[in-house]
Formats: sequence, C-alpha cells, structure tokens
Amino acid sequence: MFEFDQETWIYFALIAAFLIYFIWNSRRAKKNRKARKNRNFRRRYMERRKDEKTNTST
Repeated sequence: MFEFDQETWIYFALIAAFLIYFIWNSRRAKKNRKARKNRNFRRRYMERRKDEKTNTST
C-alpha cells in the first residue's frame, strides 16, 4: 500500500479542508440566492395585490 510521510498528510488535510469549505460555501450561496428570489417574488406579489385593491376601491 502507500506510505505517506507527515508532510503529505498535512497537504491532504489542507486540500480536503479547502474542498469542504468551497462545497459548503456554494451550498450556502445557493440557499441565499433562492431566499432572495423568494423575497423579491413576495414583495412583487404584495405590491400587485395592493395596487389591485386600490384600483378596485376607486
């Protein structure tokens, strides 16, 4: 099998840490984009409802 020295294991650990961070960060960014999209949709929906109410009452 393979025998790695301590320095190689440190490099592997650093690479793994960076990969885990970037995967975690991309998932978090995706959630934030989805939440922002939903917020914008709700805001437009509420504005449209408010406009419809003002138009029908006049």
